[in-house]
Amino acid sequence: MGRLLLDTSRVSYEVSVNPVPKLDQNGQQKFDRETKNPMWTVHLYALVEGSAEVINVTVVNPVMPPVTVRQPVQPVDLEALPWVNDRDGKVRSGVAFRASGLTPLDTAAA
Repeated sequence: MGRLLLDTSRVSYEVSVNPVPKLDQNGQQKFDRETKNPMWTVHLYALVEGSAEVINVTVVNPVMPPVTVRQPVQPVDLEALPWVNDRDGKVRSGVAFRASGLTPLDTAAA
């Protein structure tokens, strides 16, 4: 399936939980199969007129994103990854989010 890149131009993003390494079931940091870069998990508030949602974003980047809680950011190459899991006769589905980076926004200039 092709990439489902998201238009982030009308959404404001703010870090809700500091970045941490994305871990596998053995407690080891995960690495991207294609780029071999480490994966980081960051929770973001996605704010649109009249509503907000917390999304869990996997950032694939050689270094941990240099962002902190309450910091406005712009996701780089944010994509949606629909998934389905059929385990023990129970079907679960959802959408995962992935980005190649997070650009901190300068709020002092506003």
